[in-house]
Amino acid sequence: MSQHLRDALLELLMLRMADYIECGFSNDEALILGVEEIKHQIRESRLDLAAMLINEAERDARHARERGTRLH
Repeated sequence: MSQHLRDALLELLMLRMADYIECGFSNDEALILGVEEIKHQIRESRLDLAAMLINEAERDARHARERGTRLH
């Protein structure tokens, strides 16, 4: 993992933790909730990316069929 990505994730975690602490959670609880929220966001991003790639492949296959060509 690049240093830039690591720094961005840590900054996001600190922001999420601050939000939870303001709501009355302890530091430990805020850390756990912040990590879980970030993990959830990453999983959703992966699902969004997979759906986008599937849609793109489907579109390419449809266009190839319409043109009478084959995908390689």
